[in-house]
Amino acid sequence: MGQEIRGVPEDPSVSGPAGPAPPDDSIGRYLARQRRLRGVSLDDLAALTRIPRRSLARLEDGAFDRQADGFARGFVRTVAEALGLDVEDAVMRMLDEPATDVREDDESRRLAFQRWAVGTLLLFSSLAAALGVWALWTSDPAVSPDSVADEIVFRRDAVRALAESERSSGSLADPLDSRREGLSD
Repeated sequence: MGQEIRGVPEDPSVSGPAGPAPPDDSIGRYLARQRRLRGVSLDDLAALTRIPRRSLARLEDGAFDRQADGFARGFVRTVAEALGLDVEDAVMRMLDEPATDVREDDESRRLAFQRWAVGTLLLFSSLAAALGVWALWTSDPAVSPDSVADEIVFRRDAVRALAESERSSGSLADPLDSRREGLSD
């Protein structure tokens, strides 16, 4: 109260008894109040900022209050600078404070994720245990890797055994033997 802004004393009826606008007040009303306090008309502000008068009127009516995009922030920044206000303070007034229920939603999402992660971990560990039990159950205890390596298996070749038996009895002569005899004579 009683402060001077750019040589113009602050009017307590404009900014309220507690000084700046309350946090639930819109940025449009705040900028309109500061413009009127400084005695600047809407046409003068439009000429000073090169923002159309219609857009400035919409800003002061609250059309951009719920839009915190770059376009609306640029308007607020330009108007605040033209009025001699703290630009960062004006932009921060435009941005909403996070609601408490958002924090509660984040907490509930975090807890839900933890429950899901623990459940998934339990599922995979029980699946791994079940596969281990199944592998032990289906394995043959009599066949160990050591006994397989030490054991040599001989298999009988039936065709070779038949050929050797015929050769030893002499009934099956080798056709190459007769040719060899004819060549050596």
